[in-house]
Amino acid sequence: MDQLLFNYDYTAQRYQRIIADCFTVEDFREYNEILFSAHSCAVEGNSFTVDETRELKEKGIKLKLQNHSLFEAHEILDHFKAYEFVFDNLDKSLSEDFIKKTQAILMQNTIKFSKGYDPGEYTRTQMAAGDTVFGDFEEGIKRMPELIGSIENAIVNADLHPLEISARFHKFLIYLHPFPDGNGRVGRLISNYILARFKQPHIIIKAADKNKYIQALKLSDKHRDSSNLTAYFAELSIERMEKEIAQKKNLTQNFEMNFQPRKRGR
Repeated sequence: MDQLLFNYDYTAQRYQRIIADCFTVEDFREYNEILFSAHSCAVEGNSFTVDETRELKEKGIKLKLQNHSLFEAHEILDHFKAYEFVFDNLDKSLSEDFIKKTQAILMQNTIKFSKGYDPGEYTRTQMAAGDTVFGDFEEGIKRMPELIGSIENAIVNADLHPLEISARFHKFLIYLHPFPDGNGRVGRLISNYILARFKQPHIIIKAADKNKYIQALKLSDKHRDSSNLTAYFAELSIERMEKEIAQKKNLTQNFEMNFQPRKRGR
């Protein structure tokens, strides 16, 4: 694990220098917002592509929808608002109200329709997802303040690697599963909020990564140790950062403007 986190730190420093520092702050934030929102919603079944998500960001609800429902559009638009709330408040301490507000913004235009709950409400019934039945929902909700307090202390004390804090929060929120919907998206938002407070790059999980993501969560829960999820976060982030660095390098080296006509054979 130590070597993996060392590799992550080295790659993150290169990524900051080669990619992030070359953008304006505003442009890099918008790049991350679109990419993260598209993929986080796609993990939950939303069919908007990254390019379509970018177009929705530009045009809003006035966008003429093709092959997408209004429900999906609202999922993405509300995710933008939740993202902006979270990353506009990096100076705020993590709290139960902060997390409930994030879920309320995220589910503003969908949860009443899909689940019959008001945005920001905790679940009132037993929760399950896939082949997992979560623990007693009332006990899980009671443990939320304890979880949040321990995570905020870990952030302030900085005695763990940021990825370890982010993964621990994510594992516990998913398995406490306090909300009737949006637990995964809230978990991914707040996990990246934790990383951002340490000036670390986003963890972006794609729909294609979903099986490995769920497996890492299950292993971390089974062994009562979040190291499986930490390792998954590190490997996924290193892969994305290296891909973007290589993409920039290749496009820079291979871009050629040649306006000379080709010689025709005789």
